[in-house]
Amino acid sequence: TRARAVAKAATGYDAAMSKVNITRPDGYYDFYDDFLDDGVSVAPKALRAKIRTFLEKWNVTATSFQKVIAVNSNSYGKFMTMQYKNQWSATSNGTYMSAAYFFYVDQKLGKDSITATLKRGQAVAASGITSSMAQPLVEPNSNGVQATAGLPSSSKSSVGLTPRGMPKTARPAQKPPLPDLSSVNIDERVFLNPKEVRAEISAIKRRYKCNNASIGRAVGEMNSQPGAAVSRFLDKGGDFGGGQMEIYRPLAHFCEKFRVYENKPKSAKRIMLEAEAADGRPYLGHDTSRPTIFFPGAFLAKDSLGRLHYQSGY
Repeated sequence: TRARAVAKAATGYDAAMSKVNITRPDGYYDFYDDFLDDGVSVAPKALRAKIRTFLEKWNVTATSFQKVIAVNSNSYGKFMTMQYKNQWSATSNGTYMSAAYFFYVDQKLGKDSITATLKRGQAVAASGITSSMAQPLVEPNSNGVQATAGLPSSSKSSVGLTPRGMPKTARPAQKPPLPDLSSVNIDERVFLNPKEVRAEISAIKRRYKCNNASIGRAVGEMNSQPGAAVSRFLDKGGDFGGGQMEIYRPLAHFCEKFRVYENKPKSAKRIMLEAEAADGRPYLGHDTSRPTIFFPGAFLAKDSLGRLHYQSGY
């Protein structure tokens, strides 16, 4: 394109020469609770445009982007081609939340973000420094993702850049297996709605080597297909889709055990739910997956915690 030609003339770097693969930066999952607390308001159409702009601007491969946000090609393809009658139906696709979080955390990480590291990598390429001159090293960071050294020192804790046709200087470290959570004690009440449980399960899958079957076994599914119930639950949509399934409560407890095991603080929403419920059952919101009778003047409204409440209108 004309813009790429101008950039090449100005910098001496031709982005068309090589596609760039990205990997997760250090601290990628540190802001997930904040992300859930803040909520997601971006329209699917706007998010798709943001993804395309990012990939084109930095010449990033769609495959590596999918790996970073942990979605499969089918989910990603359906979201990006807008195969929905109503654009807001796309929010039920896992790509929506995962991509929204990608851009959320990219801003939070600042100089250690993927975008910041891509800028540094482009600057190094434009300066004429070759991979042999840069003497790349491989350094593991704190969350198990290995990053490329040989770029400026400030980028060492960030992201590995592996242009096609060049030796890969960084590969993601192998994920650890699911830990034994049997001795972890938790409050047996449920503080996550089904949608939040699905988001937590997706995050766990990104951090640990596991699948639906191993998660099913971890929550007590000992039949010949331990992952079947987990898969059916994860395929549901909306805030309360799957809320009537027997697997919902065990999975919610599974997520809570992980929070305690990883020593993560309670979210602001969780703290407020506990204070409100005292020793009783937390109110997670009006279940829109079940039939609701609306009397004249009745409506649904969200409170400060994002929960839907039935309002009688009187």
